[in-house]
Order: sequence, then C-alpha cells, then structure tokens
Amino acid sequence: MSVINIHRLDELEIKMLTHLQRDGRSSYTSLAERCDVAEGTIRKRLRRLQNRGVLRIKGVADPARTGMDTAAVVWLRVERGKLMDVAAQITALHHAHYVAYTTGASDILAIVTLSSQDELMRFLTYDLGSIKNLTEVETSMVLKTYKQPYRWAPWSSGAPETSAGAGDTFEPDEIDLKIIDYLEQDGRMTFVTIAEALGITESTVRRRVTAILESKIMEIASIINPARVGYTTAAMIGIKVERARLQTVVQELTGLPEVRYLALSTGKYDLIIEVVQESNENLLDFLVGRLEELPGIIRTDTHLLLKLSKETYNWGVAHKHQAT
Repeated sequence: MSVINIHRLDELEIKMLTHLQRDGRSSYTSLAERCDVAEGTIRKRLRRLQNRGVLRIKGVADPARTGMDTAAVVWLRVERGKLMDVAAQITALHHAHYVAYTTGASDILAIVTLSSQDELMRFLTYDLGSIKNLTEVETSMVLKTYKQPYRWAPWSSGAPETSAGAGDTFEPDEIDLKIIDYLEQDGRMTFVTIAEALGITESTVRRRVTAILESKIMEIASIINPARVGYTTAAMIGIKVERARLQTVVQELTGLPEVRYLALSTGKYDLIIEVVQESNENLLDFLVGRLEELPGIIRTDTHLLLKLSKETYNWGVAHKHQAT
C-alpha cells in the first residue's frame, strides 16, 4: 500500500497559491512583489510544490465554449477479481477524464465529457461495451456543474468563479487551438516555447494567448492536489433533494470548502458532490453534522473514493470547432 507524502503548506505558499489561483500565469516578479519575498524564493517554492505533486498549473478550456458540453457520471460494477484490469481500460479512454475506485453500490466511478448525447451513447455502447467483465453500468447525466475540482483550495474562500467573458463570440482558429493544446499541457509554458513549436513570432503568441484568456474560452488553473496537502479522505456523495429547496441546497453546498465538485444530475440523484477531508472521522462529521442538518436533503449515498486513477482537464474540442 502506497503512503502519501503530505506537504504542510506554510504562510508563504498559501499566499502564492492564492495569487496563482487568480492568475496562473502571474510572473515570478509579480508573485515576489505580492508576497514580499525575493523572486528566487518564489521560483524555488513553486518548483518544489510542483515536484512534490502539490500543484499543477494547466490551461482548462470551457467545455461549453469548445462544444464539449455533454457530461455524465458513470457508476460501474465489475466481476470479482477483474477490478484492476477494468479500471485500467476505463482510465485509458480519452473521454473519461476522472476515474476512481469506490466503495458502496459501485466499484468504479468515471466522469466523462463529450460533444453530444449521441457521442455519449456511442461511448456507452461501444467504448464501455467493448470492455469485458463489466456487470452493470448506470449513468447520471450532468445538467449543470456548479463547482469544479480544479478551483478547489484548502482554505475557506477558494478560487473565485470565473465570470462570463466579453468575448463570447470569439472563435478559435487552427493556431488558437494548437496554443490551447500547449497550455493544457503546461499553463505557464512561455510564449517563446510555444512560438518556436508553432513556427510563429512570440508577439503573435502573446497576442493570441491574451485574446484566448480574455474571451474566457480558457483559464489557467492552479490545481491543488488535496491528498498532498493532508486531505487524504475523499468521497463522492449522491444526494436526493426536495425540489422546492433545490436552489437553496445548491447555494449552501457551493459555499462549503469541503465540497470540491458539485453537479446537478439526472437519474437516482439530484446532486452529486465530491468531498475531501483530512480523515474518515472528519468525513463522518461532515455527513452527520453538515448534510443531515441541511434542510431539503431527503437522503444521501456515500461512495468512499479508495484511489483516484485519473484526473485530467483536457476535454478536447468538438469537430465543429476544429479548423479545417
């Protein structure tokens, strides 16, 4: 059994991460000024956080703006003795960007992002249908996502939600899509590196990245790994809610720092949330003290996440958005 090396964030690192979650491409000079330390210290600390798996800085495209606006949570049951093999096959599927081993009524949980309901049907029929030893597949369509894991922070405020951009009519061309692809790999990749890779000038890359970010088609996310900063217990919780109180419950859950993911869904649950805690005892306190006392919640089903096999945010781009 692998042991997670926990990194306790100090005051300087919390300041750095707070600023980076507002602007993932903030320069070392700017971070140093804001944190009142030397630029060399910022470089060293940031490198350490990344090397220890605490932080990833990635470009995350808005799936609604790139045509990838169909998402679903898929609950899967597997034949005994085949769990590891099946999980590896699901993890390898491009459209599955979140895959975890779970307890409870399912063995594996996957979140998928696709371009249409037709593509989701093909995914369920052919991609999952070709995997042997799956005994049960249940799908919850995501109607709306209120909270995304890549904005989570272990302090009360977290990262601010992005507002709608002024450039809603921005249509990326072939070069823009290639730049987006590079930023998805490394959100702080330099303009020079991207320019050399694409054979264009640095000023062109700078101008295009500025336009991409201002249009809100992409943001540069500073993604904190909960387990690496001490939040080693995670659960996906399905919630059934009184219809009349749905919006009130959503507002309450959105404000809770323990809630890393929150989605409105179809199927057996009205809401699906991911919760991270520092221990099983803290998770129990959350379930009993927070959820049970929240008016409007009818019942909850808790799926403890035993291991996270995959968590990526490069959803892709629908064919209709790809330049020809």
